[in-house]
Parts: sequence; C-alpha cells; structure tokens
Amino acid sequence: MTGVQKGRIRDWLVVLLLMAALILSFVDRIALSLLVDPIRADLGISDAEIGLLQGIAFGLFFAVMGLPLGWLADRWTRKGTIMLGVALWSAATAACGLSSNFVQLLLARIGVGAGEAALAPASYSIVHDRFPKEQLGRAISLFQVGGVIGAGLALVITGYVYRYFSDGGGAGLPFVADLRPWQQTFVAIAAPGALFVALIALIKEPERVPGEAGEAGVRGEQKLGMVAAVKARAALYVPLFLGMSGVIMTSYALVSWMPAVLGREFGWSTDEVGARYGFTVLLASPVGLLAGGWLADVIVRRGAANAHVRVAALAALIGLPFALLLSVPQGPYGLLLVAAGLHFAVSMPMGVVPAFLQLATPQDARAQVSGLYVLVINVIGLGLGPTLVGALSTGMATDAGDLRSAMSLVVGPAMFASTAVMALLARATWFGLGGRSVLMPAYKKS
Repeated sequence: MTGVQKGRIRDWLVVLLLMAALILSFVDRIALSLLVDPIRADLGISDAEIGLLQGIAFGLFFAVMGLPLGWLADRWTRKGTIMLGVALWSAATAACGLSSNFVQLLLARIGVGAGEAALAPASYSIVHDRFPKEQLGRAISLFQVGGVIGAGLALVITGYVYRYFSDGGGAGLPFVADLRPWQQTFVAIAAPGALFVALIALIKEPERVPGEAGEAGVRGEQKLGMVAAVKARAALYVPLFLGMSGVIMTSYALVSWMPAVLGREFGWSTDEVGARYGFTVLLASPVGLLAGGWLADVIVRRGAANAHVRVAALAALIGLPFALLLSVPQGPYGLLLVAAGLHFAVSMPMGVVPAFLQLATPQDARAQVSGLYVLVINVIGLGLGPTLVGALSTGMATDAGDLRSAMSLVVGPAMFASTAVMALLARATWFGLGGRSVLMPAYKKS
C-alpha cells in the first residue's frame, strides 16, 4: 500500500486510544443488561420493553446514524466526528440515570445509540491510513478488542458500581444522592466521557491514503462514492453483511440476556453475575478476536485470495455447536463454559471483516461503506436479537428457565444461518461466482 509505512509506536498508541474509547462505549451500552431486574421493578416494565431498550431503541439508531456519520467522517475531520459522538453518547448515558419512566429511558437509549454510531466508521478509516495491508488485520482487531473487553468490563464495573450505590455509597454525593442505585450507576459510568473527548482531540489526523482498488485501475469509481462501490461489490457485500448479522445477533442476544438468565435460574446477585459472567467475556472474547486477526494476517502473507472471508466462515462453524448447547440443561458453570465458547467464536470475525472492507473499498467511500456495514448488521443483529428474546420470553410462562429457552430460539437459528452463508461465500470467493471472481483487485495478491 503506497504511502503507508509499517505501523510505528505512535500509530499503535492511536489504536490503543481508539480501543479505550470503544471500551467506554460498550460499558455505556451494555450496563443496562446487568440492571434489567432493578429497572423492571422500579419502572414496572416487561421483558419485551426491556428488549426494546436493548435492541431496537439502541440498535436501530446506532445503525441508521452510521451512514450520515460515516459520510461526515469521509468529508470532515474524523477525530472531530468521534469527539462529537463521545460527547453525545456520554450525555445520553447520564440521561438514562435521570429517567423516571419508560419513555424517558427509551429516548435516552436512542441518544446513546446515535452517539456511538460515530466511533467505528471514523476509527476504521483512521487506522487504515496508518497501517500497511499486512498489519491491518491485527491493527483493526486490536481496536475491536475494545468492544469485547468493554462488554466484559461493563458487567464487572456495573456490578461493583451498583453494589456500591446499593450499600448507600452515594448518600453524600451531589446531584445523585436522591436517585435510585441503578440511576446513580448510569450517571457514574457516563462521567469519563469528558476525559475521552479531550484525549481524542490530541490525535493527529492522518493523510487520507488511496486504497489499492484505486491503484488497480478503478480510480474513476472512487469519485462516484458509496453507491458505485456497493454496486460493484454487491455479490461480496450482501452475503458478507448478512452472514455477520447472524453473528452479531448471537453476540448481543447473549450479552443482553445472559446476566438475567444467571440471576433468575441460579439466584446470583447483580455483583456476582457481573464478576463471573464479566470475567468469562473478558477471557474468551479478546482471545477469539485477536486469534481471528492473527489468522487472517497469516493467510494473507501466504497469498490466499480470501483470507478474511475464510476466517469469518471458520468462526461461524466453531460457534454453531455452542449455540445448540445453550438450551441443554446444565449448572451455572457449565452454562458459563458454553457462553465462553460462543463469545470466542463470535469475536473472531469482528476485526477481520472491517479490515477486509477497508481493503476492498475505494478511498472516498471507505467510512460510508463501514457505516453501511454497521447499519445492516446492527439493524438485523442488534435491533432484532435482544428484542426477539424479550418478546419470546414475555410470551412464555413465568418459569425461570423460559428466558434461556427464548434466547436459544434466537441464537441457534442465527448461528446456523451465518454458518451456511459464510461457508458459501468462502467457496464463492475462492472459486469465483458465475465463472468470475467476486473479489476486488485490492484484495488479490499482486
């Protein structure tokens, strides 16, 4: 890749800062899953309404706002776009803590989703312009580690913060002393957002580097933007986005409802669930994500034409048996082992697929296509996953095990569909689709 040197220390530090911002976003995003039962008790709402808060309210706006914010990042400063998003989602997280009814909490969750949509597309573009192709899988996977670490830390941190406020720790604090413990928790975890806005302002905006698609003779297509890029690559993008949607649906159904499953079935307290399930996520997910990035880079160096797609297909195949085991009766630690296997598998492609999109997309559409990717996988995966689980659970009887059954009915078919689509795509990108390759020149070995 012309104009991009081997990643330097300061480039890796930028990735670490963006990773930390992603951790913060996931803490603010996932905290609700650990506070389900206290919120239900105080506001008198159902699992179906909680599912809306975790799914459509957050996921739809997170997905839809990815496109305009990706457009903004392609045409404005990328770090400015990220700063705007951090400020918005942090304020909205604090607003969750000030909510006293379902409608207020719904609007606050919409704000969290809209703000967090700014981070990933702009960050992918920044990382792409700082690293050569041979390091991009690892660099973006390192950034994506923030998501899986954040999901685990959200559970651990939220559990301890909620326990602190439940024990009266906020009695003498200004502004939050009269709030419920779950409300105080939201306000507390929103506070670091101001620090991150200041730190991101220190990032030096990198020069925008043309992708190899432009160097391979399709420069004219760059000027046409996202529509031309998507039309030219539809045979690749459509199955890739749909296959990843099932992976994302599994991931969010799991992290949104597993805390409630562990609490209801086995009587664990909020801080016990946060610590035990949180550390399970912290152990399994980063290993899976980094393993996926490492494996993709190894396959790229060996000259294979579809390295990133093959890793995504392998990840779905690994996750399928764990998804089917989710409904099998077992104790809490057996259930945590199944969850660990699923978290490992669904984390593997989360860095390599965005890295692939950066390689296969022209320069002026890169953040927009990433925004489109975020839109599709989150409308389907994040919007529907937690929402469907909540709706199915509400429609069942009141047995404690019904929530896990509802989760299994969503996760099993999602992983089966992802495995089938990704396997077909891996075959198509290797042998060609309809007698021709569906890979772009940017991705082929020169």
